[in-house]
Amino acid sequence: MSEPVTGVSTGSPPRRLCVFTTLIGQYEHLNEQPVAKRSTIPFICLTDDSELRSESWQITQVSPVFGMDPVRSQRDIKLRPHAHLPDFDASIYIDNSVLLTEPPERLVERHFPPSGLCLPTHSYRDSLLDEFLEVARLGLDDQTRVFEQLNHYLVDFPEVLQERPYWNGIMIRDHRNAVVREMLEVWAAHVHRYSRRDQLSVNVVFRQTGFTPDVMEIDNFTSWFHTWPHHGGRDQEMGMRRVVASLSPPVARIRELERMRVEQTQRAEQALADLSAQHDEALAKQAVQHEQALAKQAVQHEQALAQQAVQHAHAEAEEARLTEARLTLPSWRLAAAVSSHAHRHPRLARCVWRGVHLAWLAASLPHRLHPPAARRRPERAREEARDP
Repeated sequence: MSEPVTGVSTGSPPRRLCVFTTLIGQYEHLNEQPVAKRSTIPFICLTDDSELRSESWQITQVSPVFGMDPVRSQRDIKLRPHAHLPDFDASIYIDNSVLLTEPPERLVERHFPPSGLCLPTHSYRDSLLDEFLEVARLGLDDQTRVFEQLNHYLVDFPEVLQERPYWNGIMIRDHRNAVVREMLEVWAAHVHRYSRRDQLSVNVVFRQTGFTPDVMEIDNFTSWFHTWPHHGGRDQEMGMRRVVASLSPPVARIRELERMRVEQTQRAEQALADLSAQHDEALAKQAVQHEQALAKQAVQHEQALAQQAVQHAHAEAEEARLTEARLTLPSWRLAAAVSSHAHRHPRLARCVWRGVHLAWLAASLPHRLHPPAARRRPERAREEARDP
């Protein structure tokens, strides 16, 4: 590596620039930065995880400043890049949850700071006091330490609490600027003494050191060059200052692990019970639907049988009517023919009439003895039904 550059910068773009992030204590998974393939600037991840690998980051091993406090160890690297990256003139810090969508060269072209530091303001918090109260409400740090810090700031810098806070997920810093380096050392001291939430102290540090940064006015969630947040499997307990590991005896830690295991087992059993209940409910619903379908089919079948019975009755009546018509129609035609010649052959006509009458009686006799069901009287039909 080349020798570090010292002295005060004039705001000129640096010759040696890097993008960096840091993961200490295996707090979360490292998010890849696909945009690194379109950049000539190195992407460096400073970590204590010897097994960490990446396609877009250059992994650099470091030793935590505080063995039992991974968050403040991470903050020391974040706030003091001039000490941890001495081979670079300047750096762009991005939180692991920030995803760059444009090459860092474009960010440097637009926002490289003449003051030596450029960072965004908080886009959804109105005052530093609001940020203090939100950190305490969400339990993001030890509330005793948070309110101690707030009380000290109320005495020393009360007006600063009304300023808009800064968002420290993205920062551009010139390592060559001695004023910036001095300010960053004071900032790191506040984070080590008070809350590890570095945005709670940066306004006061600027006021205390008389430093005025360059500001990016961007939406913290998305801008022309980034999106946020992208959390990579965070383990809240691993990221905390582990009070249990620091203060409690081993028996307390063992008991805590047992309790956590019981809770996990209970959650798994409850999830299994919920799944079983959902399965039973689905089966019951399917059974009801099946019964409804069978009942509907039965009704349709009965309606079809009734309709067939009506059609059969109509068919029998029509057959009877046609039979009677066949028996009567020829007789009338023959009678008409005989009548037309009766005046010329009266004796022959009488003989024909007698023959026709006898033939008609012989043909209709079976139907008179056994009429169709449609023409039977109801009383006779009932009698036949009782005595077949």
